[in-house]
Amino acid sequence: METWVEHLLLIALPAAPAVGAIVAGCCPKRATRLVWAVGWFFSVAPLVAWVFLRAVLPASAGGDLLVSIHLPWVPDLGIGLHMGLDATGLVMAGMISFIALVAMVGTLPSLPELNRAHVVCLLLAEAGMLGVVTSWDLVLFIAFWEVTLVPFFFLMGRGPTRGGVAAATRFLVTSVASSVLMWIGVLILVEAAGAPRTFDLGELAKRLGASPPSSFSSAWLFVPAFLVRMAAVPLHTWFPAAAASVPTAAAILLVGGVLPLGGYGLVHVLARLFGPGLCGLSVWLFWIGLITALGGALASVVQRDLKRLLAYVFLAQMGLALVGLTLGSEEARMGGFLLLVATGMGGGCLFLFAGVVCSARGTQRIVEIGGLWRFHPAFAGLAFAGIASAAAVPGTVGFAGTYLVLRSLSGNIIHLALAAGAILIMGASVLWAYRRVTGGSYHSEMWATFRWPRSRQVAILALLCVVIVLAGLMPGPISGLRPTGTGPLVATTDKAHCGGRTGP
Repeated sequence: METWVEHLLLIALPAAPAVGAIVAGCCPKRATRLVWAVGWFFSVAPLVAWVFLRAVLPASAGGDLLVSIHLPWVPDLGIGLHMGLDATGLVMAGMISFIALVAMVGTLPSLPELNRAHVVCLLLAEAGMLGVVTSWDLVLFIAFWEVTLVPFFFLMGRGPTRGGVAAATRFLVTSVASSVLMWIGVLILVEAAGAPRTFDLGELAKRLGASPPSSFSSAWLFVPAFLVRMAAVPLHTWFPAAAASVPTAAAILLVGGVLPLGGYGLVHVLARLFGPGLCGLSVWLFWIGLITALGGALASVVQRDLKRLLAYVFLAQMGLALVGLTLGSEEARMGGFLLLVATGMGGGCLFLFAGVVCSARGTQRIVEIGGLWRFHPAFAGLAFAGIASAAAVPGTVGFAGTYLVLRSLSGNIIHLALAAGAILIMGASVLWAYRRVTGGSYHSEMWATFRWPRSRQVAILALLCVVIVLAGLMPGPISGLRPTGTGPLVATTDKAHCGGRTGP
């Protein structure tokens, strides 16, 4: 039976960083150290709340809620404040809390010009992403989905080049346009579900399963919003430009939070409303994922900018995650979900590493960076965990997810060859970049004179390494999912949700 402690911890996930943003905004403008302290404290608070929540909640492989709060908001319109966490939501909440801590503690105060406004935007972005994960009312879900755009727009626009402003604008425009389509899709489903009107995700799924009003066309209205956040082809162009131009903290949150949340949206919303096969959309999304994986891997080969190369590598990994999430087997969906975790943790690791190194060197060109292994062996060695996960080296979470997806593709030699080719190419690309950055001679006169990396950055990188390896060696206990269970997608049939339609 749920207790008030569990409810308080659930509310604290999005509420703590939101309160922190208000407190940081009220601090004196020149009180830089106080603002940093507030930012660090309120970025630690959600992770602490998640740890306690994870300790008191039972492990579950199903789609049932582990903890929930349902309060009336606008009863006449069927809108409520329904917050909750199932097994996949619990994992995503923990990952986002951890990645937000990495972005805050790992980057401040390395750049003194990123002061109060920067801290406020980081905390608001974290609050919005955790709100998305915990929302089970579609009005609340879309509200948090849109709220995250504001802090990310300002975070991305504070980069050292004009490329960040252009990428932020592209991200904002495409996200808003796709969200309008999602709103239309929600209203269609709510009207079709009948009286009394409700926006509750669980209740809508039950009604639509009982009387199938949904269709292939209405399901498409939801897809662009999630593909934009996943940076899937052809809606991917904002991400490589952003990753190469925005501040390090923003890049960490983009790859560690925004991209996995796009995949989570498919699991959390689309699969519940339309069934695991998504009314036949799964076939289309499978090929979009495969093209994204191949395209990202091939594009990474020709990159000579370190951050842009990493962006295409993780774009390819997200494509492979999309492949897994849209396959019919439970094993494949488990692999796709693990690849979301791999992108979040591996991306946070490598973009923190790249941000520190490129800032110290004053360039992002791979050929102009070298000798790190000779001068900073510990820091360079810790980054290899992220490299290994991206390259699907055994013992990492990236390998665990990749193995499950590839095993599910073994029945079709063409699909298997294309996916395996993408993995080999992206692995070779990221390993080449790591070798160039860490090998060679270290010329001290070419690097910044300030002390780097800072001890907290080494500690954060070490924690990320531990999580990447533990999640790879023990994916079940770490994720809270079991391959034999009902998995991240609810067990509903496409026939019930699509009026008998199972394909396009």
